[in-house]
Amino acid sequence: MSHEGNEFRKRSERRAATRAGSTVALAAALLAAACSGGREAARPEPGPAVPAKVAVVEEVAWARPLTVTANVSPFRRAAPATILMGRVDQVLHREGDRVRAGDVLARVESREVSARLAQAEANVAAASAMEHNAKLTKERMERLLEKQAATRKNVEDATAGYDAAAANLEAANEGVAAARMYVTYSRVTAPFDGVVVEKRVEAGDTAAPGMPLFVVDDTSRVKIEAQVPESALRGRRVGDAVEIEVDAAGGGVRHATLSEILPAADPRSRTFTARAVLDNPDGALRAGMFARLRLPGQEGKAVAVPESAAVQRGPLTGVFVVDSQGIARLRWVTLGDARDGRVEILSGLAAGERIVTEPPAALEDGRRVELL
Repeated sequence: MSHEGNEFRKRSERRAATRAGSTVALAAALLAAACSGGREAARPEPGPAVPAKVAVVEEVAWARPLTVTANVSPFRRAAPATILMGRVDQVLHREGDRVRAGDVLARVESREVSARLAQAEANVAAASAMEHNAKLTKERMERLLEKQAATRKNVEDATAGYDAAAANLEAANEGVAAARMYVTYSRVTAPFDGVVVEKRVEAGDTAAPGMPLFVVDDTSRVKIEAQVPESALRGRRVGDAVEIEVDAAGGGVRHATLSEILPAADPRSRTFTARAVLDNPDGALRAGMFARLRLPGQEGKAVAVPESAAVQRGPLTGVFVVDSQGIARLRWVTLGDARDGRVEILSGLAAGERIVTEPPAALEDGRRVELL
């Protein structure tokens, strides 16, 4: 064998030996890992116990009210109009003005009405003169009859003439009253105390009979109107206490009673209109505001805990549950309604478990709890 062949054979043997050694080392390492993998590291002991108040979770009586969206409406709304055809001469109020009943909102010019009044007054003057003359004639005929200078037929004719003249005078006076009433129609007035919420006319416009010129709302009281599902109306009746929240009016809960439940449902949504009335002395509630109407619910049972037991961690809410070893574990829960210092737990907690009612700042998940 040549010298080059011997060198090649030796290098091949050295590489094979190296690979064999690596394989043995890897196998040894894997064996060692397998032997030690069955043993877990000892869990660290919890830190010092944290003093805390602990209570057992119980089911309590819990009525589940029905909350529906609602709308604020004025107690009364009117759209004053005129029955005349004429040019709008003056507009005296605009949106936002508070008005009293009878205040003039606008004036409509109508020469025809003025002419009709003047004609009616002239008719009264003529009828009054005719009535006065007929009365004198009647009295004269009666005196002549006493002196036998006139016949009874003359007296009867004079009496009939007087009666006709008196009737004509009465008709003329009624004509003046009617004409004056039409004159009042030229003044568009507020029907009640309220606020002007819409002005639909400007000076110089032509008003037509029945055309609304303004919209006036009475907001001294407001109506809260909500659409209630037919399934939720069972047991509801007028006079039931309700709670109302209007965020845009400062929030808070306002108390009222159901004043009306319309007898017919909306055929498309299968809901009934329920109304409640609220006093609004400060005018904070305005027509069109969004509201929530809360109807009393039927009594039931629910898991509820003190509001102080809830712990907020970002978007999640949890409570510290104490196990049999006295270790506090933070458990995420889903909250429901809150009332009277307690909050309903919809999921994540069961009756009979123990929780920390007022978690101290030092309490963490896995810490031991010392009962106070």
